[in-house]
Amino acid sequence: MARVAGQENRRTARVAVSRGLWVAWQSDGPRHVSRVRDLSAGGAFIQTPLALPMGAAIEMLFALPEGETRIEGVVRYADGKTGAGVEFTAMGSSDRARLNALLRRLNKR
Repeated sequence: MARVAGQENRRTARVAVSRGLWVAWQSDGPRHVSRVRDLSAGGAFIQTPLALPMGAAIEMLFALPEGETRIEGVVRYADGKTGAGVEFTAMGSSDRARLNALLRRLNKR
């Protein structure tokens, strides 16, 4: 699906994340660690100056208070300056439960 300027294609509401949430991620190369700017049940925006190709597969590892959470995704937006928007494409049921618990906790703030 092509992205139209100014149009949101997001299916779930995003939550702004404090500076304390980081993700280890890898996409066809070395592993990186980046701050997560916002998060939803369907994806995340990770801060990185790297120019990630649109459609690139990405593996993510979140170290959460709820437990280690592994999620696979695909890059849907990247500007090579501020970061990349990643759509979640696969995660285990226990990973989904931990992500949902985190989102509930973040929404209470």
